[in-house]
Amino acid sequence: MQTSDLAHALSAEKVAVTVFCGGSSKFPICIRENDYLTIYRLPMADISPRVIWFQLQNISFFKNKLSDYEIVHTQHSSGSIYGLLKRNVRKPWVVSFHDHQLRRFIIPFKLKPWNLSPMDIAYYAAGYPLFELLTKMELKWADHYIACGHYGFFDYIRFSGMNPLKTTVIPNGIDLGKIFFILQSSKSREEKDAEEFITIFTCGRLYASKGIHFLLKAMPLVLKRFKNVRLKIFGKGPMYTKLVDLIKILGLQEIVRLEGHVPYERLICELNKCTLAVFPSMIEVGPSLAVMEAMACKKAVVMFRYPFSTKVIDHLQTGFLVQPLDIRGLADAICLLIEDEKLRRDLGMNAYHKILEKHDIRKIVKKYIDVYLKCINDS
Repeated sequence: MQTSDLAHALSAEKVAVTVFCGGSSKFPICIRENDYLTIYRLPMADISPRVIWFQLQNISFFKNKLSDYEIVHTQHSSGSIYGLLKRNVRKPWVVSFHDHQLRRFIIPFKLKPWNLSPMDIAYYAAGYPLFELLTKMELKWADHYIACGHYGFFDYIRFSGMNPLKTTVIPNGIDLGKIFFILQSSKSREEKDAEEFITIFTCGRLYASKGIHFLLKAMPLVLKRFKNVRLKIFGKGPMYTKLVDLIKILGLQEIVRLEGHVPYERLICELNKCTLAVFPSMIEVGPSLAVMEAMACKKAVVMFRYPFSTKVIDHLQTGFLVQPLDIRGLADAICLLIEDEKLRRDLGMNAYHKILEKHDIRKIVKKYIDVYLKCINDS
């Protein structure tokens, strides 16, 4: 979603952008979104690690196509192969870095083994050497780095020797115009379809690092005080089966709904209807897109207190922060915000203004353009 929002924001500034992504079964599909934005959907095997297969399957396509552009911008690990092509293509290369692989590697050591799916173990532990290799390739050959948050920036300096002189920190942003359009379009329908329950919202890829099992364990404590509470979980991933089992163990079958992956429009509408949003993630690069979307919808947000969460949430000003992995603290925060409607509304309104001021993609995109121009001029 971040790549999509950035691409659309760049095209709105009349910067010609071409996005290469998965989505085709056999052959490249070219989609012309507008006069300045073209999308190529390329084949990608559904085999882990998909980011590697995507690059290997399409290496010939990239080798022939990338010389058409003035600059190449890739996301960490999903475009590393350009390092091998750069000598032939001869275009400057910018890489966006997200959370550091060492942070992912230590996640299993913070959790009990039965809280992890086999895919979590493969992704965090077995995948660590691979992501280390890809990071070294990108840091060696890229012309400039973009850290998508100060938390990730300091990690890459500390653990991977990232050169700060070649790095620009640009926080994540969201397309507020798109969110406002969805909310306005659904306003009359939402008024007729008000929630009858107190609804807690969370979303994200269902990996152990998202901490959704902590939220589930907090729910029985919340239900002791409020009976008419429901929890909606949006997203899919390898933790799905374990979450289903935990829901049964805790007797929450009537309380929790695993909604799976839904269209973006519905996700925003569901977010807009909820009472509050909870994101108990253990790792993010910086301001999470989902958290910012909740804040843009004027929702009070509860998160664990980590350096990445303090970059977007000011405790009791733009949200509520709880000590990491504290299940009772999580339940107490949820109960407080359910009970205190004024606090809930104040936090939501303050959150909205912070996103409007600091994380509107239309403002952030100008920082990307500055990086691109500098790299092109220096090449």
